[in-house]
Amino acid sequence: MFYILFNSKSNHGKAIKKAIMLEKKLSKKNICKRINLLELAGKEKEFSKSLSKEDSLVLVGGDGTIHQFLNHIYPLEIQYRVFILASGRGNDLSRDYKKKKMFEITHLVNALPILKINEIDSYRFINGIGMGVDSCVCDEQNRNGNTGVKESYFKIALRVFKTFVPYTLDMVVDDKPYHFDKVWFFVCNNGRYFGGGMKITPKAVREDNVLDICVVHNIRLRTLLFIFPLVFLGLHTKIRKKNVTFIKGKNIKIEPKGCSILQKDGEVSYDVSKIEINR
Repeated sequence: MFYILFNSKSNHGKAIKKAIMLEKKLSKKNICKRINLLELAGKEKEFSKSLSKEDSLVLVGGDGTIHQFLNHIYPLEIQYRVFILASGRGNDLSRDYKKKKMFEITHLVNALPILKINEIDSYRFINGIGMGVDSCVCDEQNRNGNTGVKESYFKIALRVFKTFVPYTLDMVVDDKPYHFDKVWFFVCNNGRYFGGGMKITPKAVREDNVLDICVVHNIRLRTLLFIFPLVFLGLHTKIRKKNVTFIKGKNIKIEPKGCSILQKDGEVSYDVSKIEINR
């Protein structure tokens, strides 16, 4: 049986239309049921346990929809097949696979990296995490979503740049220590994209079992504003290594000083002082 799980608030209600169209298509060949994710609030684990190996789940929404569902059932292992029909704001997961229609992500969901915040809360993340300008932009985007305001990531970022104060970052990647001053961006990614199509880690491969880190640091605001549009094409890799650092690794520990807002697949956490990631 196919279960179509949609987020009625995703992309201003567009997920509802896609879920209805998919239901009509699948009902011709299979037994299917359409469920509003918001109506499952607090019952996600019970729902997941009720599905068998013969069942398939289709998540209709954006990266945030996937993130929320997978974390609400965490740490359960998924036994059924999982598909996604992208209908969100950014859809960075589907961009990695150049998919506009429904596609399977079963091979990804049980092998996602685990994020621990302040040695207490644990999460899975499908795309990546970020701290700095990125997390501040996500914070504003979420606030806009609650008020109905529509603004692009790029537009908000240009506004955030004017008030953001760069911070200090200490990091250990696979037992190797790193120290960065005046950090504007820290991103740790599964795939290539963040922010709805910005190719921040252009050499990342989801299936290589390694995470890709990008740190933008020690750079003047004027220069950063000039190179920022290059991220859409992944051309920021051409910038001097002393300003843009790329690292690959599996086990990562981070301690920021001067920034405490973290985004995980676009969802924001506050008062963050310690971060641990294990692939």
